[in-house]
Amino acid sequence: MNDTDRTEGVDETPDAASQDAAGTPAEGVSQPPALEAGPTASSTSAETPEAPAQASTAPAEGAVPPPASGSTPQGGAYAQGTVPPYQGQQPAQQPYAPQRMLESEARNWSMLIHIIAAAAALLSAGTVSWLVPLIIWLIFRERSALIDHHGKQALNLQLTLLVVLIGGVLIGFVTLFIGFIVTGPLMVAYGIYAIVISFVAGVKANNGEYYRIPLMIPFLR
Repeated sequence: MNDTDRTEGVDETPDAASQDAAGTPAEGVSQPPALEAGPTASSTSAETPEAPAQASTAPAEGAVPPPASGSTPQGGAYAQGTVPPYQGQQPAQQPYAPQRMLESEARNWSMLIHIIAAAAALLSAGTVSWLVPLIIWLIFRERSALIDHHGKQALNLQLTLLVVLIGGVLIGFVTLFIGFIVTGPLMVAYGIYAIVISFVAGVKANNGEYYRIPLMIPFLR
């Protein structure tokens, strides 16, 4: 045997030994079963379908779509803890405007102001006769200019009558009843005048005239 054959025999022996140590199990030793390899990342990505370019906005069959912005859910109620959507600016409320009264109705009420006030002055000696024109005037003054005018006229007349009565009584007591000689006839005369002129003003009011009563204090203009 020459030197070349010896060299080849020496070279092959370590390779066989390394192969037996690395990959060949030792004789008589059992090896665990090999695990099945899972799918690789490349195969997973290849098998995964691509995501759609745009998600569908159509609701599934049988599903109830959410309420649109600005709309109220069915039944008018919102879930607890939620705030209803902005409904927009509420329209401004119109100022209160009283309904205008018919001309015929306004004339009737204007006449009644004077007639009822005269009857109250006759029954109460002029003490509470001012209440009737005051109440009617406050109720209907904004609905008719005619009632507003005659209400003020009747109220001024009855207040003037009240002032005359209070003044005459005070003067009579201050003068130890001597003043009643003068104030007594004046109170009676003005009381009769107030009743008569009230009927005259009532007739004028029924005709639609803006009559001004003379001989009175204009408390209301």
